[in-house]
Amino acid sequence: MLLGHLAQLFTFPPGIAQTIAVWVWVWSLALCGITFLVVSANVPVVRLEWPLIVAVAIPVLVQACLYAAGVRKHWVYYAALALFFLPIAEVLRQKGRSKPLLLLGGAFAAYAVGMTWAAVRLPDLVACGSIAVLFLGAACFYLLSAQRYTRGVIAAVAGLASWGLMTPLVWTLEHAYPGLQIHRGLTELPQFLVVAGIMLTLLEEHVISTERMAMHDPLTDLPNRRMFEERLIATMEEARLTRTTVACLVIDVDNFKTINDTMGHTAGDQLLRALAVRLSWHMSPRDILARTGGDEFTALLAGVSDEHHLRFIAGAMMSAGSVPIMLDGQAVDVRISIGIALSPDHAEDIDGLRRAADAAMYSAKRRGGSLLAFAGEE
Repeated sequence: MLLGHLAQLFTFPPGIAQTIAVWVWVWSLALCGITFLVVSANVPVVRLEWPLIVAVAIPVLVQACLYAAGVRKHWVYYAALALFFLPIAEVLRQKGRSKPLLLLGGAFAAYAVGMTWAAVRLPDLVACGSIAVLFLGAACFYLLSAQRYTRGVIAAVAGLASWGLMTPLVWTLEHAYPGLQIHRGLTELPQFLVVAGIMLTLLEEHVISTERMAMHDPLTDLPNRRMFEERLIATMEEARLTRTTVACLVIDVDNFKTINDTMGHTAGDQLLRALAVRLSWHMSPRDILARTGGDEFTALLAGVSDEHHLRFIAGAMMSAGSVPIMLDGQAVDVRISIGIALSPDHAEDIDGLRRAADAAMYSAKRRGGSLLAFAGEE
């Protein structure tokens, strides 16, 4: 876009210099739209491969050349308009084509059909409209590729869409009202909106990433102690109001030190990651599993119906955690101990509930490990 702005800074008399300036401006705008289209399609379902990128670029750039050169031969414009069928032909040729790509190819083909009447009468409008199709496609792809619809994403999408629509809108107004002078700053507003939206998106993603790092264990990607304690406070308060039971399970790997010392820290890290996945299998959406120590996990089960149900879940976690894990190509037996405490049965405050579950876990380890024990059991 820098070349396009430079080309607009100078006024040239009719001739080769003016044609080159117009060509530079239109091509820079078209290449900018193609770049946004490619960059916005950054997820596998809408990723653009090089053959499709070329198929999209050819008709738009050819129209830009015809617009800059002022060609007026009918057959040339109709031939150039037929090039808009290249994207849909390339999409149909591909295997495993996705719906967004079909929509993109269909939009180019529909545009060619719709602009047939204007190919010779209003060739400038055809060129401006092709730019609009590019930027609208980029806006749709940007929206599809967004993991969440934040203010930054919405601003960037609105900026891309308005950037594309601005070109044919300005052309229409200038031809409908020949004496109308549209301020350049007004036509550049969408560009600033795109930049602001992208910058805001980057800031939002940075904040989300920072918050996640502060609340999650980097090794297992489970919630850490801080997040667990916050959830525990909220869950216990809710349980107090609804008079329901909350269970706290402290899970410890009995032979972790031996595995870590004999096979190395890398194998120990692999074990913890595999164990985190297995224990997570038995968590409901209301529950939370956190890594709260070196080889210690803590689970919070909300709304426990009865002791039999709790023993079933704890037993399933025990079975899943005790299955041998492949570490460095060899199966390693893993043994875990689980201590369980209930609120309000064993404690009514957070610290008391954690202490009761810890004590139950150590009681299980003293009895040989590979056991689950409730608070108060000996």
